[in-house]
Amino acid sequence: MEKDRINVIVDGAKANKMPNSIYRGFGMISANNSSRLLLDYKAEHPEAYWNILNCIFGKEGLGATHFKLEMGSDINSSSGTEPCIMRRADEEPDVTRGASYQLAFDAKQINPDITLDMLRWSEPAWISNADDVYDLRYQWYKSTLDAAFKEYGLIFDYISANQNERDIDAEWIKYISKRLKNEKDSAYDYSKIKIVAADEEGHWNIGEKMLTDQVLLDAVDVIGSHYTDWSTNKVKQLFHDYGKKVWFSEGCPPMSYSEETYRYDGTGSGLTGINGVLDIANRIITMYPGGNMTLYEFQPAVAAYYDGVTFCSKQLITANKPWSGYYELNSGYYMALHFSQFIKEGWCFIEGACAGDGKPGGDGHAVVEATYSYITLCDPKTEDYSIVVTNTTNNTREYSIEISELKKSSSTVYIWETRGPEKNQKFDDNYFKKIDAINPVSNGNIDTYTVSVKPYSMVTITTLNEENHISNSKNEIDNNSRNEIDNNSSNLLSIPYYDDYEYKEYDKDYLLSRGNAPRYTTDEGGAFEVVHYNGNNVLMQKITTDMKPKEWGYTPDPVTNFGDDLWFNYKASVDVKFDANGNQDNNYVGVGIRYNLGDAGASGYSMILYANGRWKLNRNKVMITEGYTERFDGSIWNYIGVMAVEDKISAYCNGKLLVSHTVDHKNLEPMHTAGRCALYSSYHCNCFDHFKAEPIDDVEYFVDRINNTNEAITYSSGWTHSVMSGFKNYYRTVSKGEIGESVAIDFSGTGFAIIGENENERNCEIDVELDGILVEHKLSIAKSDYREACYYRYSIAEGYHQMKITVLSGTFTLDAVEITKIHKAKDDK
Repeated sequence: MEKDRINVIVDGAKANKMPNSIYRGFGMISANNSSRLLLDYKAEHPEAYWNILNCIFGKEGLGATHFKLEMGSDINSSSGTEPCIMRRADEEPDVTRGASYQLAFDAKQINPDITLDMLRWSEPAWISNADDVYDLRYQWYKSTLDAAFKEYGLIFDYISANQNERDIDAEWIKYISKRLKNEKDSAYDYSKIKIVAADEEGHWNIGEKMLTDQVLLDAVDVIGSHYTDWSTNKVKQLFHDYGKKVWFSEGCPPMSYSEETYRYDGTGSGLTGINGVLDIANRIITMYPGGNMTLYEFQPAVAAYYDGVTFCSKQLITANKPWSGYYELNSGYYMALHFSQFIKEGWCFIEGACAGDGKPGGDGHAVVEATYSYITLCDPKTEDYSIVVTNTTNNTREYSIEISELKKSSSTVYIWETRGPEKNQKFDDNYFKKIDAINPVSNGNIDTYTVSVKPYSMVTITTLNEENHISNSKNEIDNNSRNEIDNNSSNLLSIPYYDDYEYKEYDKDYLLSRGNAPRYTTDEGGAFEVVHYNGNNVLMQKITTDMKPKEWGYTPDPVTNFGDDLWFNYKASVDVKFDANGNQDNNYVGVGIRYNLGDAGASGYSMILYANGRWKLNRNKVMITEGYTERFDGSIWNYIGVMAVEDKISAYCNGKLLVSHTVDHKNLEPMHTAGRCALYSSYHCNCFDHFKAEPIDDVEYFVDRINNTNEAITYSSGWTHSVMSGFKNYYRTVSKGEIGESVAIDFSGTGFAIIGENENERNCEIDVELDGILVEHKLSIAKSDYREACYYRYSIAEGYHQMKITVLSGTFTLDAVEITKIHKAKDDK
């Protein structure tokens, strides 16, 4: 293998000790509903909850030093809604709504020195509809600060003043800075709160505005931008000449499914490509030499929402099974440890020893075509130092290191490495391993050594060792956290599952501690909260049209979803009560099953009932059929349900079967496959009670899902495999085969469904063989959307089977395969 040599000169005299250049490390952003399920981890499995938080904020984890939360406004700010703490101007602020304020408090228990920040995506309607927007907006901010201190003792260090990723409102930035500096009625000294601006996406227009507006220049303490490593000359001037701090105030974690994508990424590593592990590492490395940025804020660090939301499959930690306590430390987590375990807050960048030749790529967010990439920082007190290096090329890189003007110049350096698997290894066998110790060679005042960096890998070179309390190896980390949870009986939420919203088995403050949020739910639109109604607890949708805020992007009509996305054959039912206020013509409620794509708002199959007795059976947003119930009384409690048994979908109202629909595959109708439950509402204060998900007798109620990259699937040579596609595909991966190509799938079970977006394929025909027998010839596949089945087959004899699909015409898309087995349902809460 060819080796290329890079010379790195580390001169301790060039350590930048200016206050605005000191390394801040990592931040965590809690926004867009991304932390919601952590409340359930805390209630159901507190040990797992604290493990997760220690992985983020603890010294042996990411050591995040900054926590920024969304000031919720009940709009969908991308992957879900964050609840508003003041829905009306006269409402007492309630910071127990949502997970973020409670999470900030708990993070402070791990590291009291974490700095706090808050940012808005939108704002309550009573502000934006007012005559004096600035004054009311400030009252909202101040009430938030007051309430967060009163409830949790939180002291905010920063306010990100501009609206997230929208036009700069310089007058507002100056206004809030002035009001905070002059505030006398405060829980603590609000004049010390620093202003961050302007949270633009890929731009730095705030820099030019600051240099032409002295008041704005004085108001802004930190310049923050999103998804770019390279700041402008104006921003660099503000950094060097005016002492302004510069932050990467929103950045991606990796989006790669390293567990399987190494088979198809062309490098065998599972770490490469745009938005992959090494790309994100390069963004962290490049942010200082490219833009003078000293803090990288992960959005999100932990994905504590269900799969299928907008921009999903990007996280360092996955935590979406709170009923089991299971969570997963993803490949990006170990990438981040290469920084957090060897570079601490307060360390200094060494000028001339931080460099990279990467360029903006993809949508401008990525760092591509890098042949070298490294940063060097040192401890200003002990003069320990660490160098983080990535290699995204197919050649080994030889790094010749020269060290001078540091007390630890001659100290042994330890090499920690992350790379992909070798033959017969697991995908993560080579993650975060200490692989070498090197003693430098002294030559006068200079100490030298050489480090080889393998293709498609990253290393940290450091003088820190175990005596400095450096984190354990990956295997030890797993043993201390994730593997304890793996040993639980099952990660599946079994059914029957019941919720009457009383929660008598929990502490009496269960609901109060979580803003009356029901168990396991995540809202994509509206706000679903438990209220006391006629002597009992019920679930109520709280947002009405008069209080609906201005959009940031897109918010679907009110819908909350919950449960396990492997549920398949089951019935969901709920009691419903219509709000008597407002326009009744468009007042509706609904219950849904097989919900697996929160991005769409409406997903899976749903039974929708209107206050006038009209009903609809929908697939996603498409109406299958409709009708009216006889002698319907919308003023009383009614009972609705929807059931799925393979490709037969039925809707019920008050115990009466309204319709049974069988998927019309001959007319290319797709089938929506496994997914969670959902409750739907119009923008009325409609109520729900006694929800139940129950299995169907003698039918498999959940599936096993294997991804298109799974080893059980074998492709002919002409397939194309995207390991970084859109988020609507499972794990962002998808495979496509043209005419003549085939795919073989080995499985054990009683049936299968082929998942893939084939909606835009005009005429794709396939042959299907099962256990060597041709069972379909020239079959036209269904016009399936994302996460829908284009072909399925059930009632197969239980056991091991081999299936083969051959493409006869068109293009065949494969995202995942769902396998049905015989499982025995059991009672669960």
